[in-house]
Amino acid sequence: MSRLLHQSQVSKQAAQAAIDRKLALLNDWIEQGIPYRMDEDGHVLLDSRDRKVLEFFPTSLRQFKLWDGSQNSPRLQAKLPLLTVTGNDTLSKRPASAEQAARLIAALRLCAENQQASGSATTARKLQQALKIAQHTIGLRVAELREQQRELRQMKREHAQLRAKYEGDNAELRKNLNLTAAALSQEQQRNAKLTKLLAKVSPLRAPHGS
Repeated sequence: MSRLLHQSQVSKQAAQAAIDRKLALLNDWIEQGIPYRMDEDGHVLLDSRDRKVLEFFPTSLRQFKLWDGSQNSPRLQAKLPLLTVTGNDTLSKRPASAEQAARLIAALRLCAENQQASGSATTARKLQQALKIAQHTIGLRVAELREQQRELRQMKREHAQLRAKYEGDNAELRKNLNLTAAALSQEQQRNAKLTKLLAKVSPLRAPHGS
């Protein structure tokens, strides 16, 4: 049974690690910019409006779950960490990760707009986009802080429960020791009385003619 539980725990940790790799990569792209799609020779591709083509990035939670790196160019795939498809239940059972993914996706969409418009946007427009990205980034940090606070509260609750159990076990142990000591004392007293009684009775049972 313990082996099955261990394997289940390992699987859960692996699933969380796979999600965390995606989240970390998206966070890097927010801070450093979404990579541009390149051909095999390293030339940036342009769309029909002569704008640089961005690499694929998930624009919804559904795309986030399906993202395994195959949607990106071969040149970028070689640089990506291991990305795997995330199951529906896997993400739904981790609301904090799902919320973080949604925030990152929203921030990335703003980054994409900013990068694509950078060649023609006015200074005011660029500043507005930069402000929106900054606001989303702050929101991400606040969400992360809340999650850390939630985990800390959970750890405190678990610590309090363990401490209460430890103190309860100690109290039970002391109670059992006291009961055992009392029973032992009673047994010793009973043995002492029997010894005295036996000493009194023994002369009366001495052999005749002695």
